[in-house]
Amino acid sequence: MVNECVILADDPGALVELCGISTLERLLRTLQRCGIERATVLSSTPDPIAKELARPSWPRAELHLTLCTRPAGPVRLEQIVDLWPRSSDAIPLLLVIPAGSVFDPRLLRALVSQNAPTVLVDSGVGPRIQALIGSAPDTARGKLCGPALLEYDWASVQNGLLEQGLRNGLEHDSLAALDVSAQPSYYVSTRRKLRPFWFPAPSLSNRELAKRALLDSIQKGPTDIPAWFHAPVETFLVSGLCKTPITPNQLTLFCNVVAWTVTVLLVTGHVAWGLGLALVVGVLDGLDGKLARLNLETSKAGKLEHFFDALFENSWWLALAWHLSVSGKLPDAFSYLGLLIGAEVLNALARASIVRYYGKSMSELGSFDRIFRLVGGRRNIYVWILALGLILGTVAGAFKLIACWEAVTATVHLARAAWALWALRSQSAAG
Repeated sequence: MVNECVILADDPGALVELCGISTLERLLRTLQRCGIERATVLSSTPDPIAKELARPSWPRAELHLTLCTRPAGPVRLEQIVDLWPRSSDAIPLLLVIPAGSVFDPRLLRALVSQNAPTVLVDSGVGPRIQALIGSAPDTARGKLCGPALLEYDWASVQNGLLEQGLRNGLEHDSLAALDVSAQPSYYVSTRRKLRPFWFPAPSLSNRELAKRALLDSIQKGPTDIPAWFHAPVETFLVSGLCKTPITPNQLTLFCNVVAWTVTVLLVTGHVAWGLGLALVVGVLDGLDGKLARLNLETSKAGKLEHFFDALFENSWWLALAWHLSVSGKLPDAFSYLGLLIGAEVLNALARASIVRYYGKSMSELGSFDRIFRLVGGRRNIYVWILALGLILGTVAGAFKLIACWEAVTATVHLARAAWALWALRSQSAAG
């Protein structure tokens, strides 16, 4: 797998700011997540590029960078060859990539996994992003996206402009084409179909369109009904937060402080304030993940969020059961709490079995599962039910309802998991 690259970075294209970071910074973070360890940055405007590279940035701190200067004008193949690592036999393929563009990490992962000289092209540009990539060069294979895996033996006998060399290589089949349109559209990290995206640094008039494309790429699916209402609010907030120094981990901490405040309010009988704040947590809980995906700031620490979510979520049910029990509004509240938590455990086991053997979530098994997820038992649904119960003056009835609905959800998921695992075993036996 390729682990070295040459980045073509010139001002102003490489320094266009989009969602709080430059296209160069976004590319560096993407490359680190694609396994690139060393990068030579080649620039005809070294001073502003050096200033950008000097900024502290933990999301690309493991990427070793070297800045080299080239003459002004279009990039020539000879300039790339001069930068080739001296151990060219040990580095048969070198990634060459422009910093003045934005690339879906899936595309770069696919490109660096190739075993032969390859150029990234796009033969099926949709109308949705036509305005963003209209300036990209055309070839017989489609739009020339910019990144290419080059072989030393090929590059060392070429002369002239890099772009023309890539065109000629595609035309004479000395370079293979990796077509964006042929790549899988399913995006594992967001659990939905999303065509891999790329676009050159947008002009001022297209900046908003590029921003919308990035914000759309971070939305997860499928979701529950409350999340339909949360999503636009989260996206609006993240579009502003990305321009501030606030980090995803700070958002996680803030969300947990608010969430545990809900616990205190519920256990002390301030149910209206507690549930009102719980509705706010429904929005806050999505901000850290979206901000991390938007600006490629995901980390191992961020994965602990789900553990902390489970802690405060169950503290809510415990606090509410305590209040309902001691107030006499639901004397057997702890029996319903036991049903709720027991069903949650079985539900989690069913979902985990699907992830383990199918490599995807329960909601991705089929149409029924996607539809059921809209109303299936989960925290957002339960907070809405409790809020409605508060309005109707029957929080105790709402608490009983969420316990029973979790039991129904667990039953459905256990049945679906058993069926899916039986089908998988039958398929393996037949094969």
